[in-house]
Amino acid sequence: MQVTQQDSNPLTDADPAGSQLEKAIPVTAEAAVTAELRRAIREGILVPGERLTQIEIANQLGVSRIPLRDALRRLEAESLVEIDGHRGARVTALGPDDIAEIYEMRIVLEAICMRHAVSNLSEDDASELAEAATASDDGELTPADAFNLRRDFYEHLYAYADRPRLRRVIMQLRDNVDRYHLLGDRAHAHVAHQELSTAILERDGERASKVLVEHISESRDDLIHDMRAAN
Repeated sequence: MQVTQQDSNPLTDADPAGSQLEKAIPVTAEAAVTAELRRAIREGILVPGERLTQIEIANQLGVSRIPLRDALRRLEAESLVEIDGHRGARVTALGPDDIAEIYEMRIVLEAICMRHAVSNLSEDDASELAEAATASDDGELTPADAFNLRRDFYEHLYAYADRPRLRRVIMQLRDNVDRYHLLGDRAHAHVAHQELSTAILERDGERASKVLVEHISESRDDLIHDMRAAN
C-alpha cells in the first residue's frame, strides 16, 4: 500500500473551449491514509481482529504516524477499527449478534432509501442504473472487483434519494458487514440483481425496495448460519 498526496497548487489553465478549470481539491495525507485503510479493511486485506501496528503501517504507506493516528480515529468512528489505549488498534471483528443488529438496521434504512431513490430516477438514469445493477455478475471479475462494483452501484443509486445522512449511515453499515461476504467468497445473488434491475428500469420504488429487503435478509441468514457453523 502506497499513499501519495496530490499537488495542492490550483489548476488555472483554460481548456481549448475557453472554459476555466475549477481549483483542484487537495487530498490531505490523513484523507489518503483513511481511504486506503478503509479499502484494505473492506476488501479483507486487513482481516477482522488483525492488530494494526502503527510503525509498520506508516512505513508501508510512506507517511508519518500523525496522519495515520488521525485516520485510525476516523475509522474508529466508522466502527471499522477499535482502539484500546493499552493494546493499540485492531480491525473490528463482528460476531453473529453484531451481524444481526447491523442487518436489522440496514433492512429498515435501505428499504426507505431504495424506495425514494428509484422513484426519483429519470428514464435515462433508470436505464443506466438498471444495467449497473447486474454489472458485478460478470464471471471474469475478481471477487474484490465485483464487490467494489456492487458498492459503487448502491452508493450511486442511493444518491438519488436526496437523503445524504441516510446514505452515509447505510454505506458505513455496508462496509462493516459486507467484508465478511467477501472474506467468505460467497456466491453472487444473480437472480436478485436481475429482479432489482427490472424494478429500477420500471422506476418501481416499492418493488425495488421489496426485492432489496428479500435479498439482504437472505444474505444475513446465510452469513450468520456460516459464522455459527464455523464456531
